[in-house]
Amino acid sequence: MKKFILILAAVYVLYIAAGIAAIQLGKIEKFYFFPYYAIKYKQDRSGFAPDGPIVLLRGTQRISRQIIPSTNGVRVATDTLPAGAATITCYPDSTSSFQVALRLAAPTPQPDQYPTPEKMLIVSDIEGNFKGFRQLLTKAGVMDQAHTWRFGRGHLVLVGDFFDRGLNVTECLWLIYKLEQEAEQAGGKVHFILGNHEIMNLTGKLQYLRRKYRVNADSLGLPYEKWYTPTTELGRWLRSKNVVEKIGSTLFLHGGLSPEVASKQLTLTEINNLARRGLDRPWNTAPSKGSLEALVTHSQLSPDWYRGLVQEKTPAAAVGQMLRQYGVARMVVGHTPVERITALYNRQVLAIDLPHQENTAKGYMQAVWVVGDTFYTLDTRGPKVPLW
Repeated sequence: MKKFILILAAVYVLYIAAGIAAIQLGKIEKFYFFPYYAIKYKQDRSGFAPDGPIVLLRGTQRISRQIIPSTNGVRVATDTLPAGAATITCYPDSTSSFQVALRLAAPTPQPDQYPTPEKMLIVSDIEGNFKGFRQLLTKAGVMDQAHTWRFGRGHLVLVGDFFDRGLNVTECLWLIYKLEQEAEQAGGKVHFILGNHEIMNLTGKLQYLRRKYRVNADSLGLPYEKWYTPTTELGRWLRSKNVVEKIGSTLFLHGGLSPEVASKQLTLTEINNLARRGLDRPWNTAPSKGSLEALVTHSQLSPDWYRGLVQEKTPAAAVGQMLRQYGVARMVVGHTPVERITALYNRQVLAIDLPHQENTAKGYMQAVWVVGDTFYTLDTRGPKVPLW
Protein backbone atom coordinates (compact mmCIF):
# COMPACT_ATOMS: atom_id res chain seq x y z
CA MET A 1 0.00 0.00 0.00
CA LYS A 2 2.82 2.41 0.91
CA LYS A 3 4.51 1.76 -2.44
CA PHE A 4 1.24 2.36 -4.26
CA ILE A 5 0.74 5.70 -2.48
CA LEU A 6 4.30 6.76 -3.36
CA ILE A 7 3.70 5.90 -7.03
CA LEU A 8 0.47 7.92 -7.03
CA ALA A 9 2.26 10.86 -5.42
CA ALA A 10 5.05 10.70 -8.01
CA VAL A 11 2.55 10.61 -10.88
CA TYR A 12 0.72 13.61 -9.42
CA VAL A 13 3.98 15.56 -9.06
CA LEU A 14 4.83 14.80 -12.70
CA TYR A 15 1.33 15.89 -13.73
CA ILE A 16 1.74 19.19 -11.86
CA ALA A 17 5.20 19.77 -13.37
CA ALA A 18 3.94 19.10 -16.90
CA GLY A 19 0.97 21.39 -16.38
CA ILE A 20 3.08 24.26 -15.06
CA ALA A 21 5.49 23.83 -17.97
CA ALA A 22 2.62 23.94 -20.47
CA ILE A 23 1.27 27.10 -18.83
CA GLN A 24 4.67 28.80 -18.94
CA LEU A 25 5.17 27.87 -22.59
CA GLY A 26 1.74 29.21 -23.48
CA LYS A 27 0.52 25.84 -24.77
CA ILE A 28 -2.60 25.95 -22.60
CA GLU A 29 -4.47 28.79 -20.92
CA LYS A 30 -5.75 26.93 -17.88
CA PHE A 31 -4.41 23.94 -15.94
CA TYR A 32 -6.55 22.11 -13.37
CA PHE A 33 -4.40 20.79 -10.54
CA PHE A 34 -7.48 19.84 -8.50
CA PRO A 35 -11.21 19.77 -9.35
CA TYR A 36 -12.50 23.38 -9.68
CA TYR A 37 -9.00 24.79 -8.96
CA ALA A 38 -6.78 25.95 -11.81
CA ILE A 39 -3.61 27.82 -12.65
CA LYS A 40 -4.25 30.33 -15.43
CA TYR A 41 -1.91 31.43 -18.19
CA LYS A 42 -0.53 34.83 -17.19
CA GLN A 43 1.74 35.82 -20.08
CA ASP A 44 -0.65 37.74 -22.31
CA ARG A 45 1.08 38.68 -25.57
CA SER A 46 -2.07 39.79 -27.37
CA GLY A 47 -2.06 43.27 -28.88
CA PHE A 48 -3.29 45.58 -31.64
CA ALA A 49 -5.70 43.57 -33.82
CA PRO A 50 -9.05 43.85 -35.63
CA ASP A 51 -11.89 44.66 -33.25
CA GLY A 52 -15.29 46.26 -32.98
CA PRO A 53 -17.08 48.15 -34.12
CA ILE A 54 -17.98 50.08 -31.00
CA VAL A 55 -21.11 52.02 -31.95
CA LEU A 56 -21.51 55.19 -29.88
CA LEU A 57 -24.94 56.77 -29.48
CA ARG A 58 -24.66 60.57 -29.64
CA GLY A 59 -28.16 62.03 -29.67
CA THR A 60 -29.61 61.18 -33.07
CA GLN A 61 -26.19 60.18 -34.41
CA ARG A 62 -24.42 56.81 -34.27
CA ILE A 63 -20.66 56.81 -34.58
CA SER A 64 -18.72 53.63 -35.32
CA ARG A 65 -15.13 53.17 -34.17
CA GLN A 66 -13.38 50.05 -35.36
CA ILE A 67 -10.05 48.41 -36.09
CA ILE A 68 -10.24 46.68 -39.47
CA PRO A 69 -7.94 44.62 -41.70
CA SER A 70 -6.14 46.55 -44.42
CA THR A 71 -3.53 45.90 -47.09
CA ASN A 72 -0.83 47.01 -44.67
CA GLY A 73 -2.11 45.06 -41.68
CA VAL A 74 -4.83 46.79 -39.65
CA ARG A 75 -6.07 50.35 -39.33
CA VAL A 76 -8.48 52.43 -37.27
CA ALA A 77 -11.74 53.46 -38.98
CA THR A 78 -14.27 55.99 -37.69
CA ASP A 79 -17.62 56.44 -39.45
CA THR A 80 -20.80 58.40 -38.83
CA LEU A 81 -23.64 56.03 -39.63
CA PRO A 82 -26.72 57.19 -41.56
CA ALA A 83 -29.90 57.99 -39.69
CA GLY A 84 -32.47 55.20 -39.83
CA ALA A 85 -31.44 51.82 -41.19
CA ALA A 86 -27.71 51.15 -40.98
CA THR A 87 -25.38 48.18 -41.10
CA ILE A 88 -21.93 47.55 -39.70
CA THR A 89 -19.33 44.96 -40.71
CA CYS A 90 -17.46 42.67 -38.31
CA TYR A 91 -14.14 41.01 -39.10
CA PRO A 92 -13.65 38.01 -36.79
CA ASP A 93 -10.46 37.08 -38.66
CA SER A 94 -8.48 38.06 -41.76
CA THR A 95 -10.49 35.81 -44.08
CA SER A 96 -14.11 36.33 -43.05
CA SER A 97 -16.62 39.04 -42.21
CA PHE A 98 -20.32 39.45 -41.61
CA GLN A 99 -22.74 42.35 -41.69
CA VAL A 100 -25.09 43.34 -38.88
CA ALA A 101 -28.21 45.46 -39.24
CA LEU A 102 -28.50 47.85 -36.30
CA ARG A 103 -31.80 48.01 -34.46
CA LEU A 104 -33.98 51.02 -35.21
CA ALA A 105 -35.29 51.25 -31.64
CA ALA A 106 -33.76 50.78 -28.22
CA PRO A 107 -34.25 47.23 -26.92
CA THR A 108 -36.62 46.64 -24.02
CA PRO A 109 -36.08 44.13 -21.18
CA GLN A 110 -36.55 40.57 -22.38
CA PRO A 111 -39.36 38.36 -21.05
CA ASP A 112 -38.12 35.76 -18.59
CA GLN A 113 -40.64 32.94 -19.20
CA TYR A 114 -41.24 31.00 -22.43
CA PRO A 115 -43.12 27.87 -23.49
CA THR A 116 -41.19 24.78 -24.55
CA PRO A 117 -39.79 25.31 -28.07
CA GLU A 118 -39.58 22.54 -30.65
CA LYS A 119 -35.79 22.36 -30.24
CA MET A 120 -32.97 24.08 -28.40
CA LEU A 121 -29.19 24.34 -28.58
CA ILE A 122 -27.66 25.31 -25.23
CA VAL A 123 -24.08 26.46 -24.61
CA SER A 124 -22.25 28.53 -21.99
CA ASP A 125 -18.85 30.11 -21.30
CA ILE A 126 -17.64 30.74 -24.84
CA GLU A 127 -15.34 33.48 -23.46
CA GLY A 128 -14.48 35.22 -26.73
CA ASN A 129 -13.80 31.98 -28.60
CA PHE A 130 -15.36 32.97 -31.92
CA LYS A 131 -13.77 30.11 -33.83
CA GLY A 132 -15.31 27.46 -31.62
CA PHE A 133 -18.63 29.30 -31.38
CA ARG A 134 -18.88 29.53 -35.17
CA GLN A 135 -17.96 25.87 -35.58
CA LEU A 136 -20.64 24.83 -33.10
CA LEU A 137 -23.40 26.96 -34.62
CA THR A 138 -22.69 25.89 -38.20
CA LYS A 139 -22.31 22.20 -37.41
CA ALA A 140 -25.53 22.25 -35.36
CA GLY A 141 -27.42 23.97 -38.19
CA VAL A 142 -28.17 27.11 -36.18
CA MET A 143 -26.55 29.27 -38.86
CA ASP A 144 -24.86 28.81 -42.21
CA GLN A 145 -21.35 29.69 -43.38
CA ALA A 146 -22.55 33.23 -44.11
CA HIS A 147 -23.49 33.65 -40.42
CA THR A 148 -27.22 33.66 -41.25
CA TRP A 149 -29.86 32.10 -38.97
CA ARG A 150 -30.98 28.66 -40.22
CA PHE A 151 -32.57 27.29 -37.02
CA GLY A 152 -36.18 28.18 -37.89
CA ARG A 153 -38.39 28.18 -34.80
CA GLY A 154 -35.64 26.71 -32.66
CA HIS A 155 -34.16 28.47 -29.64
CA LEU A 156 -30.48 29.16 -29.05
CA VAL A 157 -29.80 29.48 -25.31
CA LEU A 158 -26.54 31.13 -24.26
CA VAL A 159 -25.91 30.70 -20.53
CA GLY A 160 -23.45 33.53 -19.93
CA ASP A 161 -19.75 34.36 -19.97
CA PHE A 162 -19.03 35.41 -23.52
CA PHE A 163 -16.65 38.07 -22.20
CA ASP A 164 -12.99 37.82 -21.13
CA ARG A 165 -10.14 35.34 -21.65
CA GLY A 166 -10.61 35.03 -25.42
CA LEU A 167 -9.68 37.49 -28.18
CA ASN A 168 -12.95 37.83 -30.12
CA VAL A 169 -15.42 39.02 -27.51
CA THR A 170 -16.78 41.91 -29.57
CA GLU A 171 -17.31 39.71 -32.63
CA CYS A 172 -19.15 37.09 -30.54
CA LEU A 173 -21.47 39.79 -29.20
CA TRP A 174 -22.26 41.20 -32.63
CA LEU A 175 -22.96 37.71 -33.97
CA ILE A 176 -25.44 37.09 -31.13
CA TYR A 177 -27.00 40.52 -31.75
CA LYS A 178 -27.39 39.66 -35.46
CA LEU A 179 -28.77 36.14 -34.93
CA GLU A 180 -31.22 37.40 -32.33
CA GLN A 181 -32.96 39.64 -34.88
CA GLU A 182 -32.96 36.97 -37.59
CA ALA A 183 -34.33 34.36 -35.16
CA GLU A 184 -37.23 36.62 -34.22
CA GLN A 185 -38.10 37.10 -37.88
CA ALA A 186 -38.15 33.28 -38.36
CA GLY A 187 -40.24 32.58 -35.26
CA GLY A 188 -37.24 31.39 -33.24
CA LYS A 189 -35.38 32.94 -30.33
CA VAL A 190 -31.91 33.70 -29.01
CA HIS A 191 -31.69 33.85 -25.23
CA PHE A 192 -28.60 35.57 -23.83
CA ILE A 193 -28.36 34.99 -20.06
CA LEU A 194 -25.93 37.34 -18.34
CA GLY A 195 -23.01 35.69 -16.56
CA ASN A 196 -20.61 37.08 -14.00
CA HIS A 197 -18.15 38.17 -16.70
CA GLU A 198 -20.81 40.16 -18.56
CA ILE A 199 -21.72 41.86 -15.29
CA MET A 200 -18.07 42.51 -14.37
CA ASN A 201 -17.36 44.14 -17.72
CA LEU A 202 -20.47 46.30 -17.55
CA THR A 203 -19.64 47.47 -14.02
CA GLY A 204 -15.90 48.03 -14.43
CA LYS A 205 -14.33 44.98 -12.82
CA LEU A 206 -11.78 44.15 -15.52
CA GLN A 207 -9.28 41.80 -13.90
CA TYR A 208 -9.66 39.18 -16.65
CA LEU A 209 -9.45 41.59 -19.58
CA ARG A 210 -6.92 40.60 -22.22
CA ARG A 211 -4.13 43.01 -23.18
CA LYS A 212 -5.55 43.30 -26.73
CA TYR A 213 -8.52 45.30 -25.47
CA ARG A 214 -6.42 47.82 -23.57
CA VAL A 215 -4.18 48.31 -26.62
CA ASN A 216 -7.16 48.61 -28.97
CA ALA A 217 -8.93 51.02 -26.63
CA ASP A 218 -5.88 53.27 -26.71
CA SER A 219 -5.73 53.09 -30.51
CA LEU A 220 -9.44 53.91 -30.81
CA GLY A 221 -9.14 56.80 -28.38
CA LEU A 222 -11.94 55.26 -26.35
CA PRO A 223 -11.23 53.80 -22.88
CA TYR A 224 -12.42 50.21 -22.60
CA GLU A 225 -14.59 51.22 -19.63
CA LYS A 226 -16.75 53.17 -22.12
CA TRP A 227 -17.24 50.36 -24.66
CA TYR A 228 -20.39 48.98 -23.00
CA THR A 229 -22.03 51.94 -21.33
CA PRO A 230 -25.76 52.65 -21.90
CA THR A 231 -24.69 55.16 -24.59
CA THR A 232 -23.30 52.41 -26.85
CA GLU A 233 -25.36 50.06 -29.02
CA LEU A 234 -24.00 46.88 -27.44
CA GLY A 235 -24.17 48.39 -23.96
CA ARG A 236 -27.85 49.22 -24.08
CA TRP A 237 -28.60 45.88 -25.77
CA LEU A 238 -26.83 43.93 -23.02
CA ARG A 239 -28.86 45.81 -20.40
CA SER A 240 -32.03 44.29 -21.84
CA LYS A 241 -30.90 40.78 -20.87
CA ASN A 242 -31.79 38.61 -17.87
CA VAL A 243 -29.81 36.63 -15.32
CA VAL A 244 -32.46 33.91 -15.09
CA GLU A 245 -35.06 32.60 -17.51
CA LYS A 246 -37.61 29.79 -17.45
CA ILE A 247 -38.05 27.97 -20.76
CA GLY A 248 -40.63 25.21 -20.57
CA SER A 249 -39.74 23.12 -17.52
CA THR A 250 -36.12 24.29 -17.29
CA LEU A 251 -34.58 27.20 -15.39
CA PHE A 252 -31.47 28.73 -16.96
CA LEU A 253 -28.88 30.64 -14.90
CA HIS A 254 -25.17 31.18 -15.34
CA GLY A 255 -24.07 30.29 -11.81
CA GLY A 256 -27.15 28.74 -10.25
CA LEU A 257 -30.01 29.44 -7.91
CA SER A 258 -28.88 29.40 -4.29
CA PRO A 259 -31.17 28.49 -1.37
CA GLU A 260 -30.44 31.93 0.09
CA VAL A 261 -31.78 33.76 -2.96
CA ALA A 262 -34.70 31.33 -3.30
CA SER A 263 -35.65 31.91 0.35
CA LYS A 264 -36.53 35.51 -0.48
CA GLN A 265 -39.49 34.23 -2.53
CA LEU A 266 -38.72 36.60 -5.40
CA THR A 267 -40.32 36.15 -8.79
CA LEU A 268 -38.01 35.71 -11.76
CA THR A 269 -38.88 39.22 -12.89
CA GLU A 270 -37.95 40.64 -9.48
CA ILE A 271 -34.60 38.85 -9.60
CA ASN A 272 -33.92 40.15 -13.11
CA ASN A 273 -34.95 43.71 -12.24
CA LEU A 274 -32.60 43.74 -9.25
CA ALA A 275 -29.74 42.39 -11.36
CA ARG A 276 -30.43 44.86 -14.16
CA ARG A 277 -30.51 47.75 -11.69
CA GLY A 278 -27.04 46.77 -10.54
CA LEU A 279 -25.55 46.99 -14.06
CA ASP A 280 -25.13 50.75 -13.79
CA ARG A 281 -23.62 50.65 -10.32
CA PRO A 282 -19.78 50.59 -10.43
CA TRP A 283 -18.44 47.34 -9.04
CA ASN A 284 -16.54 49.11 -6.25
CA THR A 285 -19.68 50.83 -4.93
CA ALA A 286 -21.56 47.84 -3.59
CA PRO A 287 -25.19 48.19 -2.45
CA SER A 288 -26.03 48.20 1.24
CA LYS A 289 -24.77 45.10 2.99
CA GLY A 290 -27.59 42.68 3.69
CA SER A 291 -29.91 44.21 1.09
CA LEU A 292 -31.70 42.17 -1.56
CA GLU A 293 -29.71 43.95 -4.25
CA ALA A 294 -26.44 43.01 -2.56
CA LEU A 295 -27.53 39.36 -2.40
CA VAL A 296 -28.55 39.25 -6.05
CA THR A 297 -25.74 41.38 -7.53
CA HIS A 298 -22.70 41.47 -5.22
CA SER A 299 -22.58 38.05 -3.63
CA GLN A 300 -21.19 34.59 -4.31
CA LEU A 301 -24.75 33.44 -3.70
CA SER A 302 -26.05 35.47 -6.66
CA PRO A 303 -27.53 33.78 -9.76
CA ASP A 304 -24.50 34.70 -11.86
CA TRP A 305 -21.89 33.46 -9.36
CA TYR A 306 -23.23 30.62 -7.18
CA ARG A 307 -21.18 27.40 -7.47
CA GLY A 308 -22.84 25.29 -4.78
CA LEU A 309 -24.94 23.26 -7.20
CA VAL A 310 -22.11 22.00 -9.40
CA GLN A 311 -19.85 21.49 -6.39
CA GLU A 312 -22.77 19.53 -4.84
CA LYS A 313 -22.63 21.56 -1.64
CA THR A 314 -26.35 22.36 -1.82
CA PRO A 315 -28.53 19.83 0.04
CA ALA A 316 -30.61 17.70 -2.33
CA ALA A 317 -33.77 18.63 -0.42
CA ALA A 318 -33.05 22.32 -1.04
CA VAL A 319 -32.58 21.69 -4.77
CA GLY A 320 -35.95 19.94 -4.96
CA GLN A 321 -37.64 22.74 -3.03
CA MET A 322 -36.21 25.42 -5.33
CA LEU A 323 -37.39 23.56 -8.43
CA ARG A 324 -40.90 23.21 -6.99
CA GLN A 325 -40.93 26.88 -6.02
CA TYR A 326 -40.38 27.95 -9.62
CA GLY A 327 -42.38 25.15 -11.21
CA VAL A 328 -39.52 23.53 -13.12
CA ALA A 329 -37.98 20.07 -13.42
CA ARG A 330 -34.34 21.13 -13.62
CA MET A 331 -31.76 23.91 -13.77
CA VAL A 332 -29.09 24.32 -16.46
CA VAL A 333 -25.99 26.20 -15.30
CA GLY A 334 -22.52 27.17 -16.52
CA HIS A 335 -19.79 29.03 -14.58
CA THR A 336 -18.25 26.08 -12.73
CA PRO A 337 -16.01 24.04 -15.07
CA VAL A 338 -16.75 20.39 -15.84
CA GLU A 339 -14.91 18.11 -18.24
CA ARG A 340 -18.14 16.85 -19.80
CA ILE A 341 -21.82 17.76 -19.65
CA THR A 342 -22.80 16.49 -16.22
CA ALA A 343 -26.20 15.67 -14.72
CA LEU A 344 -26.35 16.13 -10.94
CA TYR A 345 -28.96 15.67 -8.22
CA ASN A 346 -30.76 12.89 -10.08
CA ARG A 347 -30.88 14.94 -13.31
CA GLN A 348 -32.25 18.03 -11.57
CA VAL A 349 -29.12 20.09 -12.35
CA LEU A 350 -27.22 20.06 -15.64
CA ALA A 351 -23.70 21.54 -15.60
CA ILE A 352 -22.43 22.65 -19.02
CA ASP A 353 -19.30 24.84 -18.56
CA LEU A 354 -17.01 22.83 -20.82
CA PRO A 355 -13.34 23.49 -21.75
CA HIS A 356 -14.30 25.01 -25.10
CA GLN A 357 -10.92 26.58 -25.83
CA GLU A 358 -9.11 23.28 -25.37
CA ASN A 359 -11.78 21.40 -27.34
CA THR A 360 -11.59 23.91 -30.21
CA ALA A 361 -7.83 23.37 -30.40
CA LYS A 362 -8.60 19.64 -30.78
CA GLY A 363 -11.08 20.35 -33.58
CA TYR A 364 -14.48 19.91 -31.95
CA MET A 365 -17.14 21.56 -29.81
CA GLN A 366 -19.86 20.19 -27.55
CA ALA A 367 -23.18 21.56 -26.33
CA VAL A 368 -26.63 20.45 -25.21
CA TRP A 369 -29.33 19.68 -27.77
CA VAL A 370 -32.95 19.43 -26.64
CA VAL A 371 -36.02 18.19 -28.48
CA GLY A 372 -39.13 18.49 -26.33
CA ASP A 373 -37.99 17.18 -22.95
CA THR A 374 -35.26 14.88 -24.32
CA PHE A 375 -31.70 16.08 -23.71
CA TYR A 376 -28.69 15.10 -25.82
CA THR A 377 -24.98 15.82 -25.94
CA LEU A 378 -24.20 17.37 -29.31
CA ASP A 379 -20.63 16.77 -30.44
CA THR A 380 -19.55 18.32 -33.75
CA ARG A 381 -17.63 15.12 -34.54
CA GLY A 382 -20.56 12.74 -34.60
CA PRO A 383 -24.20 11.92 -33.80
CA LYS A 384 -26.13 13.29 -30.82
CA VAL A 385 -26.07 11.05 -27.74
CA PRO A 386 -28.92 11.00 -25.17
CA LEU A 387 -27.84 12.39 -21.82
CA TRP A 388 -30.10 9.96 -19.96
